[in-house]
Formats: sequence, C-alpha cells, structure tokens
Amino acid sequence: MKTTSNQRFHVGAYGILINENKILLIKKSRGAYRGMYDFPGGGIEFNERIEEALKREFIEETGVILDNFSFLDYNEHFCDYLSEGGENRSLHHIAFYFKVFGNVDKIKEEPDGQDSLGAELVDIDNLDKIEIAPIARPIIEKLIKENQGSL
Repeated sequence: MKTTSNQRFHVGAYGILINENKILLIKKSRGAYRGMYDFPGGGIEFNERIEEALKREFIEETGVILDNFSFLDYNEHFCDYLSEGGENRSLHHIAFYFKVFGNVDKIKEEPDGQDSLGAELVDIDNLDKIEIAPIARPIIEKLIKENQGSL
C-alpha cells in the first residue's frame, strides 16, 4: 500500500535508560507527539541496522553514548494529528524498544534542532504529572508493572 502526502509511516528504534528510579525521556518538538515526553530514539535510515539507528539517535538527542543494550519489546500506534503547518495528517508508527545502559552524568538538556526539545531524567513517581506520547505509555506501564511499581 502506498501512502499519500498526508500519511506518515515511521519505523524507529528507541532506548529506555533507567537510573536510580529515574527514566531518561525527551520532550518532542514536532510531529504527532509534539509537546509530549517520549523515549530517546528515532527513525531508521535506509541501509542502517536497527541497533546503529538506536545508538546514533540516542547520541543526537541525549548526548549519551550507549555502553550496552538489549531488545525489550515493540509497539505500534495509529493516530491523526495537525502538522506544524496546519495540515491534517495520519501516522502509522512502529517502535522497537531496547533497554539501554550509558553514563547519564551529563545529558543534553538543550534542543537538538530536529525532534527533541531536550533530554530529562524524570522520576517515575512523577510520570503521572507529565504527558507521555501514547506509543510510549504502554511500555512504561508494562515496565512498572513487571517491576512492582519501581524501575
């Protein structure tokens, strides 16, 4: 099936980094999740392995170099949204999630000039106080449930 100009199909790799009961998130600057918190990561480029996209996107959005990672899960989300230019669009988003490890002593808190308004370590006790992208919410809830309320 071909997409039309107002349809977006996006496949991305995203990292879940947990440190001392905090989770590393970015605030989205554009797209269907604009203004919401999401996992760092993003689109897989043509001829790029999923793991390479994960490492590249993680550095771009957070400044964190990954020491290690392992595949966790995937999720799929469909939604309609209004583009920055006021155009109605439809999104089909597939996300591959990895548990990742890296040094978070210095994270990139400023915008990356593309998709992120900056990275932030968010206490899991405060997750209900922020708006989380709908594609990420089920993964967060699953992780919390599996770890009995703490990450």
